[in-house]
Amino acid sequence: MEDIQGKVFNDFDVPATSDGSYWGRKKIIDATKEHHDMKFEQELVKVNQRLKSSKTKVSIEASKGGIQLRATLPLKPGDSHKQGKNRKQYKISLGIPANFDGLKTGEEEAYELGKLIARKTFVWNDKYLGQQARKKNGITFKEFYEQFEKIYFQTRKKTIRSEHSFLDYQRKFKRYFYSDDAITIESLNKKITQANTFNTRRIAIIIAHFICKSLDIKHDFSDLKIKKQVQSRSIPDDKTIVNSFYLIDSYLENIKPCNRDKSAKVCQRNKQIIGLLAVYGLRPREIFNQPDLEWLMSSENKHNTFKVHKSNKTGYREVFPFVPEWIELFDLKNQENINLLQQYILEKQTAIDLHYKVSKLGDFFKSYKCSFTPYDLRHACAIRAHLQGIPIKAAADNLGHTVEIHTKVYQQWFGFENRRKAFNQAFDEMNQLEECHAELVKARKRIAELEAEVTRLRLEKSFR
Repeated sequence: MEDIQGKVFNDFDVPATSDGSYWGRKKIIDATKEHHDMKFEQELVKVNQRLKSSKTKVSIEASKGGIQLRATLPLKPGDSHKQGKNRKQYKISLGIPANFDGLKTGEEEAYELGKLIARKTFVWNDKYLGQQARKKNGITFKEFYEQFEKIYFQTRKKTIRSEHSFLDYQRKFKRYFYSDDAITIESLNKKITQANTFNTRRIAIIIAHFICKSLDIKHDFSDLKIKKQVQSRSIPDDKTIVNSFYLIDSYLENIKPCNRDKSAKVCQRNKQIIGLLAVYGLRPREIFNQPDLEWLMSSENKHNTFKVHKSNKTGYREVFPFVPEWIELFDLKNQENINLLQQYILEKQTAIDLHYKVSKLGDFFKSYKCSFTPYDLRHACAIRAHLQGIPIKAAADNLGHTVEIHTKVYQQWFGFENRRKAFNQAFDEMNQLEECHAELVKARKRIAELEAEVTRLRLEKSFR
């Protein structure tokens, strides 16, 4: 059998979505599963065709996540036939998972069973009675961890995005599950409850579901979910963001002279990154993962947009600047700084490297004594868009997420001060409107007076 596992997704394009919520992720998961299942069914048909061509009296079925062999065999010990015959059709489960590696193993087992049938030497033993399969299921978390990556990518295409997700799951697996304990419902429950924050618990439950699905264990862990607590968050205002650039300069002044040249380049590069985050509201990964910096610098880029690569979280998009005047203030078209950023991006481009660069950026912010995180600059753009009066759909599209995410997630950080600004802005606009209305009434009154005066003068002239 040809090894096709690595080729399954060659002709599959992961659908782009601007929805980072459950439904957005589900769209990708469903499309991936549909493609995988189609390829799996095609390969299953080919396997059975080969078995039939070789006159092997065994076929293969996929059911409930496992591979089964189907054949007419001597009666199982203790079994009987309604018509008194000594042979009967059986489905044999050997504990082989229903994936492409499982198909390969299943075909090998089918040929082996076919030989026993042809030679009339078949006997019911532990293997065919399913005893060995049941023993296989008692694996430990450590043993499953060794297979984790292989199993994970059997049903999804390897992309920068999917590798990033896997790395996160792998780290959480190592932290909460990795042990010599046998995998059981009880041990899974115990491991999940070690994760005591909303996000870590959510990921732990995802991992537990994945383990159960892979081992054909039926269980639901929804009762272990933690309710999400809304935490207070201080989103930087424009003045704070601009002042952050001076913090970087202050940091550089404290560096030893012998290290200052190298540090100066790092600081210039990070200024460029902070500026891009502040102006365009980008996710940090969108700067490091194949950005079109040539377009940013192009003379054809009349609107100063930033192009996000299609391999990022919510696919390709072209982003308008939320604060166009900051492009010049932060010197974002400086070719030297662009070159420093490009060089840093091209050093290494694996999923692990991208994760490192995003994490390292957060560390830089702490070193520079910034009172906010890289992602806070994205939240600030969402809030600024609202204060600027940009329609919600336009702002959401610019940030690369849905209107629902924009209103539910980002607007929760709106805060008292921004509410005050919004109200003051609204009241100012109302006052301006009232003043304009008063001026209009006054002007209309004056026009009426002038028209009356013109009429009076015309009458006086006609009587002369």
